[in-house]
Amino acid sequence: MRYPSFASAVARLRQAAFAVALAVAAFTAAGLASGTAEAGVATPGLAAPSAVAADTLAPSGALTENVGWVCGPFRCFWRPNYNWYVPPYARGWGAPVRPNCYWRRNWGGGWVHVCP
Repeated sequence: MRYPSFASAVARLRQAAFAVALAVAAFTAAGLASGTAEAGVATPGLAAPSAVAADTLAPSGALTENVGWVCGPFRCFWRPNYNWYVPPYARGWGAPVRPNCYWRRNWGGGWVHVCP
């Protein structure tokens, strides 16, 4: 019976870790490629498990709306009810910090988050 050496065991472990990292990266890229985000409204009634609270709440479809970055050549703005194309560079930005924040392009071509 042959026992694997320590170096071959480490090599197999490294290959397995690389395969797991590749799979996680593929699933993350597929999730970011969707291009849309959803914003919801959190109310105190959502946390209440009572039947009365469930009757008074609107359907969950009414509490969410599609939002996204609307981008021009020099600026990108966050807009509700936006179901159109979001550029690949804007897909990972997430929601702005404050309502009036936007992204603008620098002279070097990079994007900067601006909050007036």
